[in-house]
Amino acid sequence: MALIKEILDGTKTLLTGMKVTLDNFRKPPVTSQYPMEKIEMTEAFRNVIVLIEKEDIGSHDCIDCKLCERVCPSFCIYLDGERPEGLRRKRSTKFEVDFALCSDCGLCLDVCPTDTLGYSKIHDEAGYNRSDFLYDLIEPWADKEEAARERLKEIEAEQAAERARKGKTREVIGEQQCSSRLSFTHL
Repeated sequence: MALIKEILDGTKTLLTGMKVTLDNFRKPPVTSQYPMEKIEMTEAFRNVIVLIEKEDIGSHDCIDCKLCERVCPSFCIYLDGERPEGLRRKRSTKFEVDFALCSDCGLCLDVCPTDTLGYSKIHDEAGYNRSDFLYDLIEPWADKEEAARERLKEIEAEQAAERARKGKTREVIGEQQCSSRLSFTHL
């Protein structure tokens, strides 16, 4: 009699467990098979900073203003730049970030006047020693730099022509307004 009771209890326990298994079997999987499936990171995800490509010039738009370097509480950013011949503004030639020190606070992104800094969506960067976390953000853009400088020269020339055209328009309008309002008879 005890043996039959144990068999019935075991069967009941087995069926209860199988019910839970079958209920979850119909639901979609929650886990991802990591190396084969990559999950999409949200906009709020903070990881290493990167230079973002500006479509109008085909490269980054870092002007070496050093605002990110000054505002960084971790002192992990180092910038160096030059003013290329024929351009009005500087271009960064070196943008080093020590991500072993970086706290991902985002202050550098907030102060960037050209909005050329952003967070990377890559979440699985790792290294074995500290030097693996020292990045030069300009290095990936080296092959596009010459074309970007030429495009920037074109943009600056277009802007100068536009300013000259507007300046002449203002000058003509200003002369017309001045001549109609001013009279030099009181001198």
